Formats: sequence, structure tokens, C-alpha cells
Amino acid sequence: MQAMPQLTDRSKLPNIVDPVIKNTMDLKHLYQVAAVAVLCVQPEPSYRPLITDVLHSLVPLVPIELGGTLRVTPPGPPANTTIP
Repeated sequence: MQAMPQLTDRSKLPNIVDPVIKNTMDLKHLYQVAAVAVLCVQPEPSYRPLITDVLHSLVPLVPIELGGTLRVTPPGPPANTTIP
């Protein structure tokens, strides 16, 4: 199966994600990773990003606990709930 059509179609993208991590990523972040992946597999080498650019694009999507810069806030109570 060719990945490019899956990477460029937001409705199909979740179909190619590893089931182990499928429900752990924010869809917005998944789309960002896919956009970087599409750039990395361009047929013309001069259109591909440098690895340093790839890293700069992906580090903000990695949680701080794993060495990235993404701050993950635990889900809290709904806004309309009162905490005793």
C-alpha cells in the first residue's frame, strides 16, 4: 500500500497510524507529523527538508517528559462542575 494518499487525506490518515498509539495523539498533532512526513518523501531530493528542520518541526509535538516541549495538561473536571 502506498502511504502518500493516506498521508495527504485527513480522513484516511488515522487508518495508517499504529494501533498502539492511535488514541494517544491529538489529531492536530497527527496532521502535523503527516505534513512533515510528506515533505520527507518528496521525489526530488532538493525539496526534502534537512533533518534539523524535521527535528525542529517535531520537537514541539513531544511531551516534556520525553525531552520535547509539549506541555500535556491532564483532563480536569468540566468547566460547569463545582469541586467541593
